[in-house]
Formats: sequence, structure tokens, C-alpha cells
Amino acid sequence: MISDNTLKVNPLPAPTWNWLRVNDTDIRVEEEPMEAVCIVNLLGEISDSAMLEEEDVEKLLSAESGMGKEFAGWIAGCPVDPVVLTTTVGMKPEKPAVLDYYSTPGAMTAARCQLVARKGSEMTVVMRISGKSAWDLGTLWDEKLGDMAEQEAETEESVEASLASETRILVEDGAKVHLVQICDPGEKLSVYSDVAAVLGEDSEFTLLQITLGRENTLFGAAADLRGDRSRLKIDAAYNAAKDQQVDINYVARHRGVNTESEIKVDGVLRAGAKKAFRGTIDFIRGCSGSKGDEREDVLLLDEDVVNRTVPLILCTEEDVEGSHGATIGDLSEESLYYFRSRGISDEAAYQLLADGRMAAALRKIPVKEIRDELLAAYGEVEPAEDETI
Repeated sequence: MISDNTLKVNPLPAPTWNWLRVNDTDIRVEEEPMEAVCIVNLLGEISDSAMLEEEDVEKLLSAESGMGKEFAGWIAGCPVDPVVLTTTVGMKPEKPAVLDYYSTPGAMTAARCQLVARKGSEMTVVMRISGKSAWDLGTLWDEKLGDMAEQEAETEESVEASLASETRILVEDGAKVHLVQICDPGEKLSVYSDVAAVLGEDSEFTLLQITLGRENTLFGAAADLRGDRSRLKIDAAYNAAKDQQVDINYVARHRGVNTESEIKVDGVLRAGAKKAFRGTIDFIRGCSGSKGDEREDVLLLDEDVVNRTVPLILCTEEDVEGSHGATIGDLSEESLYYFRSRGISDEAAYQLLADGRMAAALRKIPVKEIRDELLAAYGEVEPAEDETI
């Protein structure tokens, strides 16, 4: 329920003591946000024109989402048409589809996307929330948003904005979906990204989420491993500073037999940043032979940061394997001595380690143009294809 336009999102599936303040988080929303500008670039053979069958739509809309029922109910009621991408049976495009999202300065915008990978097919989709806004798109702004284009662009730097997105995914038997979400929103844009996935037999869903933003970022993702031998892999990376809030909630529901999940989160906290990570692996009765593992590695580079980590394993099935762990710490004196002995200041050492972690995540982006652009911001240059490392 919305109370004063406030939603409780990223709920922990099994709540703990309220005073710990990790059960969920609050966000403010608008009842009728504007539709975010989305530019779709179909580099491969993925289609954006196929009509979904009623059964597909039902599976997609009924799937559990990482940000929870309140967020799902709110965005379902927004006047936003989903972008629908599908493959045909057995299709394996060589190139990914790329979706670029742009916000509206001073407003809340929303976007929805539905991905369907048919049996035996494979789909790779890269979504990027750019630091640019729709005001930077020239005539496209005029077409999408009309008279608001007449406002002066310099006000963009002084107003806050937010972009909420929902991605629902159906992975049929034997299919694979690889989803990459990159948030590079700039100073004044908060991002809320929700993912819901349903997996069939022998299917695979991989999710890579990266936030480079200087404002608040919330990630939520839930995967229903319904099919036997289905596999889930989630990687996330964040670099939070300047009082930024990062809030992450990942849920893996194991239902089929011999299913596997792996959740790995790497991050850096600096300069008053706050982070909460909830990672839940749920072994439901009947999922015998299933395995789940979740790990987080957090580097704390300032004393005024706040780190909350909640690894959770739920289990009603005996024949399963589940593990979780977190590595949380700062630079040791030995590490600092190493840098100092080579003329590197403490501040520069912190920056090198933070940039190195983000660069490692950015190298996983499957689109070279985007990968190179973002790596350049961290002083990284990839070798040419004919060069060796």
C-alpha cells in the first residue's frame, strides 16, 4: 500500500528485529510518473515486435520481484508501455540488444521491459541508465515530451530526478538469458531497478548489475528456479561515496531439483556512504540436490560509512547445500606500507583499489563501445584484439 506516496521496497523474505533497520527500505514515488525515454538498439536478431501469448504474460506478471509487492503493484499501474524483446526457438544471436534509458530533470520517470527467451535460445541484453537526460537528445525530446523541451537546459544541474525500472524475464526450457544493467546516472538522479525472473528446465539466467552513480541506487532481483537443473548467477558491483545510499535485495527461490544459484557482490564504501545488502537463498521442499552460494566483499575506506549485510538461507528441504559469507574490512597497515614505500599516498592507494574493483566489473560488459567508454573513466584501456596482455 502507498502511504503518502511512500513504498516499502527490497523486503527481507524472513524479517528480523525492526531495530536493526534491515527488513526493508522506503522510497517516495509519484502516482503517475512520466515514461522514461528508452532507445532500443537491436544489434543482433532479437525481436521487439512479437506479440506475447496470454500464458506468457501471466507468468511474467505473476513472478516475484526483488523490490517487492508494493513496488510491483505501483509500477504496474503506471502509464508506461513495456519494451518487449523475444527470441524464437533455438535462436542464438551473436550480438546483444542494447537499451539506453534517459531521465527527465526534476521529475520521476518509469520504464518497463519484458524479456522472453524461447526454448533452446539465448538472449543477451544490456541496459544502461545514462548520466545524460532526455534534454540531451534534441529532437527526440520534442517528440516524446512536447512543450517541456522549451525549458532551459541549465536547470538540469539544479534539480533532482529519479528513474524506476522493472524488468520481467521468462527463460523457457534449455534457454539462456544474460542481463547487464549499468547505472551511470550522475549527481542528481536516483535509480530504482527491479528484476523478476522465471526459469524453466535446464535454463540459465545471469545478471550483472553495476552502479557508478553519485546518487542513491536500489537494486532488487528475484529468481524463481522452477525448472529442474536451472541455474542462476548474479554479480553486482558498487562504488558508493558522498553520502550515497546503495540498497540491494537478491532472492533465489529453489523449487526444481538439482538447481544452482550463485550470488556475488563486490563494493567500496567511502565518504559517508550507506549500504544494505540482503541476499536470500530459499530451498523449498522438493528441490533436492540443489546448491546455493552467496558472497560479499566490502572495502571500507572511511570511518563514517555504514555497512549492513544480511546473508540469509531458508530451508525446508534436507538434501541441499547452502553457504554464505561476507568479507568486510579496510586496508591493512601492511598494504598501506607497501603503497607508501613506492611513493603512493594513502588517498591515492584508496582510489587505486576502488577503481580497480569497478574496472574488474566493467570488463564483463559484452558491448565493447560501452565497456571502453566506462573503463576510460577509470584510466583503463583494453588491449586491441591482436594484442596480448
